[in-house]
Amino acid sequence: MQEVTLTCPHCKWEHPHTLTPFIDLQKQPKQRLGILTDSLFSVTCPACKRQYTVLHELLVVDETTKWAMMLIPNTEHKQVNGKVTGREDLESYTLRLVSSTAALKEKLLIWEQGLDDRTVELCKLYLSLQLQETEYQLFFTEQEKEGDTLYFTVLNKDGSLEGSISCEFGLYSQLHVNAVSFPLQKGYFSRIDRQWAEQSIRNSVAQ
Repeated sequence: MQEVTLTCPHCKWEHPHTLTPFIDLQKQPKQRLGILTDSLFSVTCPACKRQYTVLHELLVVDETTKWAMMLIPNTEHKQVNGKVTGREDLESYTLRLVSSTAALKEKLLIWEQGLDDRTVELCKLYLSLQLQETEYQLFFTEQEKEGDTLYFTVLNKDGSLEGSISCEFGLYSQLHVNAVSFPLQKGYFSRIDRQWAEQSIRNSVAQ
């Protein structure tokens, strides 16, 4: 836990607050809901009782499945050395860097479904090209096990809900072969997003 002093953006009252910079989902399973609902970053001012959002750096690990995510709000970095966490055991983990709570939630949902996030990003890129809307954002929502279908939420350039789109698991399987061949630096939190997908494809074509 991290004790900080915050200033309410509504009434300007300064008050103490406890941030949560680290979550182990195996030991703190209830925090999963806090991530998915954004309540982990929600603060209620003790003076005016209004709520506001405080984004902060966060490390989320799952010691059973051996993955870890680092949230650094609005970062432009493509990777971060895992040694900054002070945890040598993360060397054997799958490490991901995210810059928003939306990306954090998406990664969590992807891994809970047993999917590979690199492959999902290639699927999203494929679907985006089909939509012919370069400024649209796609976020993974769920996998329909029986129908072998992956579903994605579509947001327009203003961040408003545009609808949903899906792809068959066969596309995922086909793209997975390429996705796992793209190199990642071991021991580093890597930012796997649309830019990564586009750059990885360009690099593979150039070789």
